[in-house]
Amino acid sequence: MSDDEDVPQLSADTMAALSMFQAEQQQKLEEMKSGKIEKIDEDWQLSQFWYDDETSEKLVAESIAAALTFGSRPAKIACVSSPTLVNFFHKTEEYKKGEIELILFEFDSRFGMKYPSEFVLYDYNQPTELPASLLGKFDVIVADPPFLAAECLIKTAHSIRLLGRDNAKVILCTGAIMEDYAARLMAMHRTSFEPKHSNNLANDFSCFANYQTLTL
Repeated sequence: MSDDEDVPQLSADTMAALSMFQAEQQQKLEEMKSGKIEKIDEDWQLSQFWYDDETSEKLVAESIAAALTFGSRPAKIACVSSPTLVNFFHKTEEYKKGEIELILFEFDSRFGMKYPSEFVLYDYNQPTELPASLLGKFDVIVADPPFLAAECLIKTAHSIRLLGRDNAKVILCTGAIMEDYAARLMAMHRTSFEPKHSNNLANDFSCFANYQTLTL
């Protein structure tokens, strides 16, 4: 008996189904790269809950207003675990005119296919695994740690400190139960703005900042 005869062989139907699946995945990849796919669905296993449009627009407007106060152009904004906002940044006049630059630090590699030039793979469990060229570069950092746990916020805060320039402005969206940690880790105060999610997630969600907000 030859070695080939010892290897299990897939049936013709299974091979056809596999080929079809691979073709569909390749088509999705090409569509995502070309920008034809606008919406990436939430993956609840990654604790993803997208903001509604109004929340996204307000967070983007606040981030841009805060970044432009530094005077340098282009102003640099980091989105840490907050991929919902990227598309809304792209719609702004400031982005189109090149007045701001944006980098998304995100674990979900689907966003790397959608925004390849603005994506950095980020795992909050490895808070120091960041490109050296981006350390201390950002005027504003807007973050939404994926889990309501002290460990997650502590590690995310470590990354934020590494990415921010001196006196960087930080906007944090997380559960109200994390208020004490936000204050102790990053000297943040709770604002009156309450972020909302598109799926009407029932949660006491809050917005924190380390400066007096301009528009929220």
